[in-house]
Amino acid sequence: MNTLRMLYRSSKGFSVYELMVALGLMGIIAGLAVPAYQDAIEKRQITNGAEQIVAFVSTVQTESIKRNRMATVSYASQEDGNWCIGAVLGQTPCDCLETEPAATGFCSIDSTVWVLRDSDVQAKNLVSSVSGDGSYAFDPIRGMFIDPADMLVLGLNSGAGQFQMNLSVINTGRVALCLPTPSDDIPGFTACPQGL
Repeated sequence: MNTLRMLYRSSKGFSVYELMVALGLMGIIAGLAVPAYQDAIEKRQITNGAEQIVAFVSTVQTESIKRNRMATVSYASQEDGNWCIGAVLGQTPCDCLETEPAATGFCSIDSTVWVLRDSDVQAKNLVSSVSGDGSYAFDPIRGMFIDPADMLVLGLNSGAGQFQMNLSVINTGRVALCLPTPSDDIPGFTACPQGL
């Protein structure tokens, strides 16, 4: 009977030692999982922002061809991390930083706002660098740039700046995404060719 009582007592729950070991193992597992989770979030932020910019630029090119009218894409980046890309029909660039629809130079097509801003992609510091003269225009017949010397290259950063990506629009209207640092290892993207 004494033995039965001792067995009953020992099987009631965990000992303090067992509990400490279990908590220690959970801490180690959590410590290993958190950085991988943060990396996944950073990679998703940069790819999400890049994909939205690509979709915007490609849609403007498609609208130009569909309407058989020239379309101009304007872009700007400020030192405080704010950036924007806007579009308008015609060859006169709009001001994508303008927020008042009644203002001259507001980016719109058929009274619809055609602007993509940092606040739209929840990525204020997504665009870290801009190469280009501020705008380029699409030829509605071929979908290519009117000025073959035009080019746009955006340097993109993830939220904490841990991962980088380049987005380039070349004179054929083609948009490409690549990794300036191959060690960033963002799935689905390859290293940039030299010069980008």
